Amino acid sequence: MKKILITAAAFLMMAGILTSCGRGDLKGFKKNKTGLNYKFHVKTNSPRAQIGDIIIAEIWVYLGEELEYTNEGSPEPLFQVMESQHSGDLMEALKMIGKGDSVTFAFNLDTLIKYNPGMQGDPNNKFLLYTIKVEGVYDEEAFEIKMEEDQLKGEAEEAERLETYIQENGITVNPNDDGVYVIIHNRGTGAVANQGKTILMNYTGRLTDGTIFDTSLEDIAKENDLFTPQRTYEPLEFTVGIGQVIIGMDNAVMGMRTGTKATLIIPSNVAYGSRTQGSIPGFSTLIFDIEITGVK
Repeated sequence: MKKILITAAAFLMMAGILTSCGRGDLKGFKKNKTGLNYKFHVKTNSPRAQIGDIIIAEIWVYLGEELEYTNEGSPEPLFQVMESQHSGDLMEALKMIGKGDSVTFAFNLDTLIKYNPGMQGDPNNKFLLYTIKVEGVYDEEAFEIKMEEDQLKGEAEEAERLETYIQENGITVNPNDDGVYVIIHNRGTGAVANQGKTILMNYTGRLTDGTIFDTSLEDIAKENDLFTPQRTYEPLEFTVGIGQVIIGMDNAVMGMRTGTKATLIIPSNVAYGSRTQGSIPGFSTLIFDIEITGVK
């Protein structure tokens, strides 16, 4: 099976470092025979997850009242159910849930530290709280079939969106070998961005529906409610050809000169693929308006 799942230990370690949740107040929670605290918000009659099953879900992890991590709106394969390592662990919790359920588990932090020595404690909090909203539970064979079906569906829908964008915007250039459309607005005359060179590049990235998801330009960030005061807005600096940016961009800028302004239309297979990346949904064609401001 493809290695796309977060292992239970890795997820707990991540959550233990980033989040130590709950103030000891577990009002409304129940406790099973091993002492695991849980509260179902929705409980269906679906079969419970079994060892080997893969769970696709949304998850919320809290630090006290503060949300520290979530994939809300983007359900993904989070866990594969394995044998429990100790009473009240995550694997035990996962065996309690089924498709359509929504539940919060409160894991005792001291117990987790006992079995995961690298996990950090927190004197102000006693529990780790995970709220899990289950989209589906699949055995390995069914999961592989679903992933293949989702891949084909995502690719087809993206191809349709891209074709519509190309037609509606009158794009006449042919895509390069990566399938990236490179539309030059101004050909620079400065130093060449050869492989191994470090370039400085201003950019604005958007989806085919026009939604801007990132920019190096402060005025555009402010105009689109993306402005972050802690961020320094300046050209992106990266070395060409060594994978510091997405493949489609890395290859497209190679050979451009300082002063070049261009639009890159980058399909997801040379961007982020099927993965949701922040505000970028899976199977998203990305459009970047760029300017090479320097090469060194």
